[in-house]
Amino acid sequence: MRLFYSSSIQTMMLVVLSFCAAQTELQAQQTNSSKPFLAPSPHAIQQRRPPAHPTQAQTFLENQYAAPSGNPVHLGVPLHESAPVRSADWNRGIADRLPPIYAQNSISSGKTVTQIRQVQATDTLYGPDLLAEDPDFSTLETIPEPQSTYTDSIEQLCQENCWGWTVLPTDLLYTSYLAGPKEPRMAMAVLHEKDIGWQLELEAGARVGILRYGSLNDDVLEGWQLDLEGAGPPRLNLEEEFDVEATDYRVGVPLTWRRGAYQAKLAYYHTSSHAGDEYMVRNPSFQRINYVRDAFVLGGGYFPDPDLRLYAELGYAFNVDGGAQPWELQFGAEFSPVEHNGFQGAPFWAVNAYLREEVNWGGNVSMMVGWQWRGDRNNHLFRVGLQYIDGKTIQYQFYNNSEQFFGFGTWYDF
Repeated sequence: MRLFYSSSIQTMMLVVLSFCAAQTELQAQQTNSSKPFLAPSPHAIQQRRPPAHPTQAQTFLENQYAAPSGNPVHLGVPLHESAPVRSADWNRGIADRLPPIYAQNSISSGKTVTQIRQVQATDTLYGPDLLAEDPDFSTLETIPEPQSTYTDSIEQLCQENCWGWTVLPTDLLYTSYLAGPKEPRMAMAVLHEKDIGWQLELEAGARVGILRYGSLNDDVLEGWQLDLEGAGPPRLNLEEEFDVEATDYRVGVPLTWRRGAYQAKLAYYHTSSHAGDEYMVRNPSFQRINYVRDAFVLGGGYFPDPDLRLYAELGYAFNVDGGAQPWELQFGAEFSPVEHNGFQGAPFWAVNAYLREEVNWGGNVSMMVGWQWRGDRNNHLFRVGLQYIDGKTIQYQFYNNSEQFFGFGTWYDF
């Protein structure tokens, strides 16, 4: 029994020593070589070793290809050990020969899809649940509402609560007085006066917005706005071959405000009057005057109804000449529907009173009635109708003369 145990122990120790020696030799081979150690496979070597004598099939193939034509495939040698195929552009980089989709540098994820989730047509595209399932998209912001609930325009998003800056706004916050005789607009009126006959009152002018801080909703006219205005209203005598009688030029810079039913205006304007050359030739005894007004105006308006406006303004001229005096007062009322009625249009009426210190607080009254058309995409206004003016003339070259006009006209307001 003791002899058996001793033999067994000796045999076990020999096995352990042999294993340690093999491990030491393996580590030495791994240390001396720059490449990892790969144990040779006798079976693989035997498979790669060419046969000593060609088989009948190999002999048949060799006879078929007795005159090789540059084919790099050698019979009896595995394909991966044969010489590589080199085309005419073999020296180009491999990235140049690959299709574009493979030649781009891209970062690929080693993760594989393990589960496909079925999304209903009514679900949001990137909802919070879907993003939470994939940690790669955990930092993305989720859409709070389905896309179908989004509004289509800034008008619906902002309503009246969204204010901001608008360069060159389309509409005015404080429009010109419809019956005001000295308001900037495009106009042509054929009027008759009992003493001087038929006259053609023209006006080539405009008033436009430059900068607004206010509602971004085009349907809500609120905020602060800076405008520019200018006009040149000449009078032509129809009974004297359209001779120019006089022209009053006007330029101004209004700063306007509107909120709800209230509006206000602080403006500067310059007016100068000039007599027509033809009029002076026909009236050689006439002495022209250098009528000038540089004035500041403070005005306000109130809308008891969206279609009805009541207004008044007070002006003071700090620079006057040619008989002009500093103070002036203007007030009136006008009815102009705000609805955009397309081709149908709507009726309008307007009354304006204009009083001036230079004529002992006299002045004139202007009345209009007719039909209007409001722009579909803005509040520009085109009107046709009858006009009546009674009082002091609206041409300041003859500022002390009294006139009574009645006729028909067309007006385009901005």
